[in-house]
Amino acid sequence: MISDTIPHFLCELILTEDCNLRCKYCYENANRCSNSYMSFDIAKKSADFVLDYAFNHGIGFVVWTFFGGEPLLNLDVMVKFLHYAVDKANQYGIKSGFSLITNGTIYNKQYEEFILDWYKATKKVNIQISTDGIPEVQDKNRASINGQPTSGTVLNNILKLKAFLEQNHIDYKSSFHTHSIITKDAISKFFLNYKYFRQLGINHVEFMLSYNEAWEESDIPEYIEQLSLIADYVYGECIEACSLIPYENARLIIGLKPPAPIIENKRTIRRLEECAIVPNGDIYSFENMYFHNRNFKLGNIFDGIIESNNSIKTFLDACQSSNDTTCFQCGRNMECDKYKNLIRFKYNEAKKAFLIETKKRFDKLSGKLNYNKCNELKVFNAIN
Repeated sequence: MISDTIPHFLCELILTEDCNLRCKYCYENANRCSNSYMSFDIAKKSADFVLDYAFNHGIGFVVWTFFGGEPLLNLDVMVKFLHYAVDKANQYGIKSGFSLITNGTIYNKQYEEFILDWYKATKKVNIQISTDGIPEVQDKNRASINGQPTSGTVLNNILKLKAFLEQNHIDYKSSFHTHSIITKDAISKFFLNYKYFRQLGINHVEFMLSYNEAWEESDIPEYIEQLSLIADYVYGECIEACSLIPYENARLIIGLKPPAPIIENKRTIRRLEECAIVPNGDIYSFENMYFHNRNFKLGNIFDGIIESNNSIKTFLDACQSSNDTTCFQCGRNMECDKYKNLIRFKYNEAKKAFLIETKKRFDKLSGKLNYNKCNELKVFNAIN
């Protein structure tokens, strides 16, 4: 976790736009410029740009996210970049962090060696596997580039990764998690997908609705029903474990989140805190900007931030002019048609009402667990 007390810089490194899957909801499919790959020279220059900037602006923590396309298609560059970036950061006295977003279809010896080097350098591994759940859903949503099913491959690779981390004394429970998309035609499988991942021993499971689709108000009851099934499942886990840890792990789905911090329009081109660097070395506020709105280009790693560029201010103005905090299409604070979608507002309101009641339920359970009445609870639930 990034320390709140240390100024930090987040950089998404788009190692390639190429991908071996053709997910039906992927926002990149229609917006890719090419299947280009980042060279090590560009990656190295990216590290120089970001770390020099961080050092000159008193930033003590740089976190890199390996992104794509599918970044493991460019694993050779990823390996070289890890070593170069860590070595240079150490010279500057800057701490390094890394995360990887992968579709889980690639697994080999070089990947294992990379993970070990990563852990040795930072004592922390953070892998997000983007996969949608049970075979029926995964194969329909996330087929290979040739239309072939991928669920078997992803499952085998998750099990291999879990075993590898355990063998090397790396805590797999905190080292990787899954992120899934809920499509309209698979909403009834939401709970089954959650249960599938939990039965694989994955603690942290994330889901988000696919807002590219035409959701309707009539879909809301099914969505809430699926959340209820997940809450019941987690409630049972808590009782069985005599702990609220399962609920804490499920907070991204059935827990109330703290309010998002208010974005203040104080950042300028002289105080960059987050960016994405694409294969040709261009710099954007983050990767979604590149795939959705290239008017927000900030500059290039060779020439730096364009002094006349007003894109950060324009972006922040767009954030503040909105009445909401998250964009369907882009996943960030931006103005777009779907951003003010009434159906989305109604989904959020319905979910918020459900989560308030869920919190009350687990708060009540917390009191019982704190009094060490676990055995009585198990007996009570067995009788009732």
